Parts: sequence; C-alpha cells; structure tokens
Amino acid sequence: MFKNDLKIALRNLLKHKSHAFIGISGLAVGIACCILILLYVHDELAFDGFHQKANRIYRAIQVRYIPDQGDRHFGITEGPLGPALANDFPEVSHYARLFTGLRLTVKRGATRLIEREYFFTEPGFFDIFDFQLLQGDPKTALVEPGSVILTKESAKKYFGDENPYGKTLTVETLGDFRVTGVMQTVPGNSHLNFTMLFSFASLEALEGLPELMTSWERAAFITYVALKEGSLATALEAKFPEFIKKYRGEISWAKRKFYLQPLTGIHFHSSHIQLDSNQNKGETVYIYILSAIAFFIMLIACINYMNLATARSMQRAKEVGVRKVIGAQRWQLIGQFLSESVLLSGFALLVAIALVELVLPAFNQLAGKELILNFGTDELILLSLTAITLLVGIISGSYPAFYLSKLQAARVIKGEMKVGCGKSRLRSGLVVTQFTLSITMMVATLVVYDQLQYVRNKRLGFNKEHLVVIDINSAEMRRNAKTAKNEFAGNSAVRTVAVSSRVPGEWKNILQIGVVPAGVPAPDTLAMSFLGIDEDFLDTYEIDLVEGRNFSTQMATDSTAVLLNETAAKALGWDSSLEKPIAVMTPWAGYGAQVIGVVKDFHFRSLYDKIGPLVMGHLSNPIQPMDYFTVRLGGVDLPSTLEFLQSVHEQFDHTTPFEYNFLDERLQDFYKTDDRVGRLFGIAAALAILIACIGLFGLAAFTTEQRTKEIGVRKVLGASVAGILLLLSKDFTKLVAVAFAVATPISYLAMKHWIQDFAYRSDIGWWVFALAGGMVLLIALLTVSTQALKAALAKPIEALRYE
Repeated sequence: MFKNDLKIALRNLLKHKSHAFIGISGLAVGIACCILILLYVHDELAFDGFHQKANRIYRAIQVRYIPDQGDRHFGITEGPLGPALANDFPEVSHYARLFTGLRLTVKRGATRLIEREYFFTEPGFFDIFDFQLLQGDPKTALVEPGSVILTKESAKKYFGDENPYGKTLTVETLGDFRVTGVMQTVPGNSHLNFTMLFSFASLEALEGLPELMTSWERAAFITYVALKEGSLATALEAKFPEFIKKYRGEISWAKRKFYLQPLTGIHFHSSHIQLDSNQNKGETVYIYILSAIAFFIMLIACINYMNLATARSMQRAKEVGVRKVIGAQRWQLIGQFLSESVLLSGFALLVAIALVELVLPAFNQLAGKELILNFGTDELILLSLTAITLLVGIISGSYPAFYLSKLQAARVIKGEMKVGCGKSRLRSGLVVTQFTLSITMMVATLVVYDQLQYVRNKRLGFNKEHLVVIDINSAEMRRNAKTAKNEFAGNSAVRTVAVSSRVPGEWKNILQIGVVPAGVPAPDTLAMSFLGIDEDFLDTYEIDLVEGRNFSTQMATDSTAVLLNETAAKALGWDSSLEKPIAVMTPWAGYGAQVIGVVKDFHFRSLYDKIGPLVMGHLSNPIQPMDYFTVRLGGVDLPSTLEFLQSVHEQFDHTTPFEYNFLDERLQDFYKTDDRVGRLFGIAAALAILIACIGLFGLAAFTTEQRTKEIGVRKVLGASVAGILLLLSKDFTKLVAVAFAVATPISYLAMKHWIQDFAYRSDIGWWVFALAGGMVLLIALLTVSTQALKAALAKPIEALRYE
C-alpha cells in the first residue's frame, strides 16, 4: 500500500510540475536555513562539553561592591584562593590557577614572534581539563621552572618539521624554556584559547609575583576547581562567608564575595564579568534568535505549500470524491496526501543539502566558525534532519490530508461544495502569517543596523579619528620611548604623540586598582580602572579637562599625581577633588597620590558598559609599564607616514616587529557579534521574503487562472489594464497591510528588549516600521503584478474561450 501511495504521489508531482517546483524550492531554502542554524546552535551548546568532568568544573568569580555601580563581577581572584579551597573543603578534588599578562616576545633562532595567547599554570590544570597531549606527561610537564607546552600549530611555527620535544625557546625578560609537551589544537568551542602553557613555577622569577601568589588583598589569578562526584556547588558556596572571614577578616565579606560559575555556563553567562578569561563569549539570546529565525523561515516555507494546497483544493476535492466513490477509505486518503507531501519534503531535503554544501564556507566566514556537515560522525544531525523532513512533510500536507479526506463524495462531485474557491480565510491567514514574520525580521535588521550606526558615530568623549596605536613590545623600546616619541613627532604629517599603558578599548585588560581617600581603612577600598599616561595623552585624544591641571614635565611631584574622571570624583564623594590625597593599591604595589585634575568622562570601554570610575597616573610612576604610542595623524599621505613610523620603530626596537592599529577600527571589534547578528537578520529577512514571494507568485498565478473568464468579460466591457492590475492586487495589498499591523507591536517589543543590552542606545523610530512595511509591500506587489499584468494584457477572446 505504501509503495502504491508513493507511485501516485510521484505521478501527481510530475503532473503538476510548476506546483512541485514552487513547493520544493521554498521548502529547500527553508530546510537549508534550518540545517545551517542547527549546525551553529549545536556547536554553541557544546562549548566546553568535551571535558570529562565538565559538569563538576567551576570557575571562581569575585564580586566587589562599588559605590554608584553596585556589585561588579571579576574573573580574577587572589592567589591563595585555590589552595585554600582545596585545603579547607573536602568537596574540592582539584584546583588550578592561571596567570596571563603582557604580550611575550618568543625567539628561536631567526624566528622571533609576539605571543598573546598563553597562560602560566600548574600541573593541576590537566587534572581538571582534558586537553590532549600528543607528547609529554601531563603530570610532570608543568612541574619544573622553565617548562612550556606548545600546541602543535605553535610547535610548527617555531620548529617546522623538527620534533620540538626537549628543545628550547627563549622568552624575552624570562629566559629559556624547555618544551616539555606538545598539545593537540585547542578546540574551537573552548572558552580558553591559548597556544602556549608555561609552568607556574616560572613565575617565581618575576619581580613581585611570589608575594602576589600569597596575598589576599590583590587579585590577579584565574582560579578553577573540580568538585568530587556528588558534591553540590550551592552547598559549598553556603560555606564561603565563614571561609572569607577566616582569611580576610570580618569586614571583608561585605565588600568582596565569591561564587562558583559552572564551566558549561561560562560561554553564555560571562558578559557581566570583567577581566574575563573567556575569549569566546556567547549570548543565549542569540541562540534563541537564531532558533526562532530557523523556525520562522521553515514555517513560511510550510505555509507556502499549504497555501498552494488550499488553492488547488477544488481539483483535489474532485479527486477525493472519485476515489471515495470507488471505495477508498479516509485513512487511505490521508496516507496518500501525506505520502505526497513527505516525498516532496524529501526531494527538498536533497536540494537543501546541496545548497548547504555550497554556502557553508560563506556561512562559516560570517559566523566565525569552522562548521562541517558530516552525517557519518554526527548522528544527532542526521536524526534531526530526518525529523525535520518528516515534520515538514506532515505539517505541509496536514490540510489536504485531514480536511479534504473528510469531504462527502456525492456533494463534491455534484459541485455543491466549492472547496478552495473564492476567498479562503485559511489561505488569507497563512499569507498574513508569512508577511508578519517577514516584516518582523526586516524591522529587526533595520534596528540592529541603526544601533550599530549609532555606536560607530557616537561621541565617545575623545576624538577617535586619525589615531594610530603602535605597540611597545620590548624593554629596548621602553628605555628609548622618550627619544622615539620625539622622532615620531618630528614628521610634518604627525600632529601629536602620546605614550600610555593602555588605550581606550580593552585590547588587553585595563588594570583594576583599589582607591581610598587618605585615612580611610583599607576594607572601604573603591574599585576603579587605571591608565598610565603621559602629559600629551589628553591633547592627543582631545579629552577635555574640567577642573585642575594636566600633568607637566616641569612638575617633579607629578610622578605621584593622578587625574580622575568625573565618575571617579563623584564616587569619592568630594565637592572638589583638587589637591585631595588618595591611596592607590594595585595587585603588586601601592602608593599615596595627589589629585591634580578632573577630566570629562569618556568611554574607555564599550558602549555596553556605563562609564566607570577611572584613575590616570603619570607613567613616571611605574605602577604599570608603557605599552602603546598613540600618534594623531594629519590625514595626508598615509602610506608614506606609516613607512616613516615603521622606520623610527625599527631604529629603536631591534627585536620585535612593528605592530600598529587604527583605533577607530579596533573599537569596532566590540560589536562584531552584533554586526554578525545584524547581517544574519538581513539574510534571514531576505530569505523569508523570497520564500513568501515564491508562494505568493504561485498563489497569484492560481488566482489569476481561476479568474481568467472574469478578466475577459471585464475587458470586453471596457476595463483598463490598470483597472485589472488593481483588481488582482488589492486583495494581496490588504493582507500585507494586516501583516504590518500585527508585526509592528511584536517587532517593537522584541527589539526594545534586545537594545536594552546597550548602556547607550538609539531610539527605535517610526521610520523603521514604515520602511520595513513599505519594502515588503513593494516586493509583494511586484511579485503579484507579474501575473496580474500577464492576465491584463491577454486577448479577451482567449479568456472567454477558457474552460
């Protein structure tokens, strides 16, 4: 019976080729979108899941209370925390601390490269995480000082085809390191990205680090713990208040707290965490958005098929009547119609797979992934596609299968039931649903674009244009920074030059310090950000000074002077901050400082965050080393100017390559994810409209065919071509108008929720909805008009002979 149903279904598809083509093409595009999004979502949800103990691994997060900001969460903790947790709580089976800092210059022979993705860590790292070692013993590879583990890509960079095991690399300022292990590539769905692991014991050679490892006052380490099976993190966290009081005193618990963040939650739940080791932040909301897009596009494709099925229902109703007369049972008819729709869905799946293979490289580039479609190794994908095919086939064929199969044969054959003729509420409702979804996605695209434009053009409190940031990567350049700065400034294309420890934008983590007014007890420390700058920083960035004075080379006392931003001055609670003493505490040092000026607030982080309190100290106080030159250019003859800057750099730095960035371009990196989402919305909206218009084209063709004789009569009676076009288009125009009325409040509420993530955001204007609705209406009218115009231009005699 099933074989016979498939034969009849195939015969019907071949008989109605145009209907089959429209149905298959719409479903194929919809299924292809589903496959791509399914691959993406599957990869995102599998983040960090490859570790065997993934459900028992946690990262320690420190919470500090900051006046006017509330609780702030930090991904770094004090050095003794890990050992103390393992010592005091039997629930903790292993711990590991990670430390990362400045970029390193690594050399082997003539190869000299800058490394940023590295960690110092201890042997317990491999007791917690399951990163695969190709060479070396995980229990001993990180025990001795001067040991390093390389990923196989990193080993290839330095050693080529040689076996790197046991050989030596030289790290500037740290000395020689012996390669004690080679690792498999870190998976792309790991929140930790690194190319090198240095032994924790090597840190003892760095000035100030041994003291930092034992200090309960200075946070600088990422701490992970693995709990024993059956242990609950919530039960352990309940013991933390007494634990902190034991090591840090009674008052400390009110100012600093800790909690355990599950490893599997780091990828999606770290947007609120500062100084975060998670280099692959994800957003749960985007998973929901992408899943919704896949569902909407698939629904639109299914609606296409159902629309065409309802339009052809009169023809199929006669078929049902005849088959019932000759003895067909209702369940047989249901099986026939579902077989036809599932077969069509199966054909669409094959086309969809070909489309996915074709566009997957472009999708990977857009999504920043390395996804592959491999049915042999991923049973979940295969099962999901099979389920999607069956589900799409059943949903698409549900109307003819369950509605037409119950019609009374005699009444249909006699013509007493005009199924599918005239205006169908179901068909109209489906068309409205299609265009509601299309308009909603179009509005989302426009809102994301508008917000990103707002971000790009918003005044940040400094002038980001024509700023070139040059990295300071060597001790040689730091020694000669003043001379190099003067050389840079000697070019007529250079307006000003500044030196600083960081620049606006978290290229590297901005230092967090503790600040208290002089005489206030240490537990009342206020957490603030810190920049080390020179006397030309404010002029180079064009930052306004609202009170006091700037740093000056003429003032010897400026080595212990600081500038505050307006938010920091407000947090300290002073009416005037000038000449007020404060204590500045860092993870490795502390000193007394005098406030000499207050600058206007400027954005030193992304627009996701409100401007926080900022302290700026002079670089002559080595609280943080200089790391960047910032050069403001005049905007003329850029290639020659860059060549000049490189030549000066090479004159004073003989060990590291010339690295530079345009600040405005790097600031856009904050919004890469949103930019990707915006482009995905745009593509999804275009596909949704395309699929809807494919169905609309078929529906318009059928409607025009059904009214052929009416059109002929109207033309004989004097109707114009424009009048015929209006007649055939107005019904569809009404449906798009209804879809616009439904989509407007839905899309407004959805995008208002999305835009709340930005501390600074644009308004959602009325023009967004007008433009989205107008574009969709125009595309729909053009689609319908192709069929309407064809009917309007036909000769009346041919129309009257129809049927």
